[in-house]
Amino acid sequence: MSFSLLLIGLSLALFAYWFRYTCILILRTQTAEDFASEVGRANGLSFHLVRNQLESNATLNVDALYRSLESDYRVVTQLLDQAPGGSFEDNILQNKLLRANFRVTQAWFRVSRCLGLRASVNALEEMADTVNHFANSFGEFSAVSSRA
Repeated sequence: MSFSLLLIGLSLALFAYWFRYTCILILRTQTAEDFASEVGRANGLSFHLVRNQLESNATLNVDALYRSLESDYRVVTQLLDQAPGGSFEDNILQNKLLRANFRVTQAWFRVSRCLGLRASVNALEEMADTVNHFANSFGEFSAVSSRA
């Protein structure tokens, strides 16, 4: 019985490690051209401003930044879902992983915020990176579609 619990615990830990590592790799991947700024301006998104505020180490209203990122996330995922071809058939797994990671990061933000940890700012940075990635994906898809 204890061996089974140990094996289950180890398997969950390895899965969590794989999940986090994969999401971080996806978010750190750079494309040849950055479309995120253009998509952000066109749709009134503020994830770049949030990122700049987080990097400036100024006094932050993290709750307002969190709400802004949630709003941006909803807009960007709606854009992706409404795009021709749905969720981009070639990146379905990647998109699902990042959407799940965004939810996990939201939960971590709430927990770390309640505990007063600095990790809440790190969670906001990762949420901003996720929104940036989705905005860039949408912009890249739109650019390819308009050329075709």
